[in-house]
Amino acid sequence: MGIAGRYLCAVLLATLSCLHHSGVTAAQAAIVNISHLFDITDSSIGSLTLPTDVEFFGSHIYVVDRGNNRLVVFSEDGKTHFTIGQEGQGKGEFQDPVGLGIDSNGQIYVADSGNHRVQIFNAKGKYSGEIAISNNGRPIRPIDVAVDAKTNNIFVTGNESHNVMVFDQNGRKLREWGGNGAETGKFRYPATISVTSNFDIAVVDVFNTRVQLFQADGNFLIAIGEWGILPGQLFRPKGVAADRQGLIYVSDSYMNVIQVFNDSGKFQHVLKPNNPKHDLVTPSGIAVAGNNRLYIAEMLKHRISVYQIN
Repeated sequence: MGIAGRYLCAVLLATLSCLHHSGVTAAQAAIVNISHLFDITDSSIGSLTLPTDVEFFGSHIYVVDRGNNRLVVFSEDGKTHFTIGQEGQGKGEFQDPVGLGIDSNGQIYVADSGNHRVQIFNAKGKYSGEIAISNNGRPIRPIDVAVDAKTNNIFVTGNESHNVMVFDQNGRKLREWGGNGAETGKFRYPATISVTSNFDIAVVDVFNTRVQLFQADGNFLIAIGEWGILPGQLFRPKGVAADRQGLIYVSDSYMNVIQVFNDSGKFQHVLKPNNPKHDLVTPSGIAVAGNNRLYIAEMLKHRISVYQIN
């Protein structure tokens, strides 16, 4: 992070501290410490390069190793379990992958951005199919993918089309919503997408500096955040994840913080490592496990950092 980014992050944390000591309740302005557990920087076949997304499922950590055009699956303690892919256009190969999702059966979905498709693998990493991503016949770069455990429908963000597309398990497009704009329900370069504990759909709307929540049918619910550097505001949101209690976590890759909101969109607190040497750098994709472990893809640090939420 540059000098400007460090300054803005310091302003945010100082503001939180001042608000807390001036009588604002902890729920309105709080800093919650997280404890660093370990980092993942290498796999058995080489170092991670520009990791963009991370998911946790079962007892494994799934990482999009974007710079190496592959997916790497690690055990819960950070040891390589298996890898998928290499650079290319064939089945099981990737060109600039960005995001991933995992369904309730452990099936893996990867947004293979450069190849304009979502590739699907079984729980052991074997290729099982793909969905071509297009809009009105024009190939679209998918950025992220999430799967609704209730319906098994597949939700994909389209960067160039500024929309969310919904597919069934057979790859048939069911519907889409959005469009380029700043109005409610529209997007400017949507990125990460996640399914909440209520089966609502959270979408990071990057250039509109907000996260929008929708029902699974595309009906708008609420917007979280606005442009700014104060508590509850976002400067460059990148990742979103939800825990089992309905809290929504948003990473800000320029402010280098993760903010937490409730499912009504109200700011709760900022997560801060309890040791400055583990401060976050360009947090992108994030995941929260049931044991309150937080997994963060720190893209420009070429690592996945793992924390315990205290």
